[in-house]
Amino acid sequence: MKRFFVLLIATFIPATLNAEAGCPANITAIPFHNVNRHEMIVEVSINHSGPYDFLFDTGTQVTVVDQSLAAELHLEAKGKAAVAGISFQGPAIFAQLDTVELGDHAATNQGVVIYDMQRLQSAGFAIRGLLGADFLSRFDVLINNALKVVCVDDTGAMLQGVIGERTARVAPVGATAKSRRPGSPNRLNAASSIGDD
Repeated sequence: MKRFFVLLIATFIPATLNAEAGCPANITAIPFHNVNRHEMIVEVSINHSGPYDFLFDTGTQVTVVDQSLAAELHLEAKGKAAVAGISFQGPAIFAQLDTVELGDHAATNQGVVIYDMQRLQSAGFAIRGLLGADFLSRFDVLINNALKVVCVDDTGAMLQGVIGERTARVAPVGATAKSRRPGSPNRLNAASSIGDD
C-alpha cells in the first residue's frame, strides 16, 4: 500500500517545480475549488459517469455517495450501514462501485456508503459525495493550496520531488492493530453489516 501523506504547501516544493502544473515529478495536477474557504471540491467520476463534485475529505474513512446520485446511477445496495460524525448521523447502506476516478487515477471495486446528504447540501455544499481516505490512501497525495491543485501519484515519483516534512497517516486513538483505519474519530465513521437487508 502506498504511503498516504498530505502536505499543505507554499514553501515545501522545490523552486524547480513547474509553477503552471503545481505538482512535482511531472505529476498531472488535479484542480480543486474551495467552498467556505477551507473545504476542497474535486471532480470525481463514478462507474465512468460524471464528473460529479465531491468533497475531498482526508478525515472521512469511507467514500460517500449521495443517495440521489446513487439512484441516478442505479447503484445496488450490498448491506446496511450506520454513520456517525460531525455532520452525519443515521442509517445508510453500502454499495460496491466498479470504478471511482479522480483525474487519471482510478480505484476498482471500491466500496462506498450511500447516505442522504440533503442536510449538508442545504448548508451550502453543492456536492454529490465525499472522497474519503479509503480511496486516497491508495496513492501519495499532495495538496498545493497556493495553486489550488491536488497531486496524486501511484508511481512513487512524487516522493523524490518533494522536500519538507511528510505527515504520515495516523490511526484513531484507541485503535488496535486489527481495527486501524485512516481518519479521525471525530469525522465520518461507518459500521456495516454487509449482506443484511
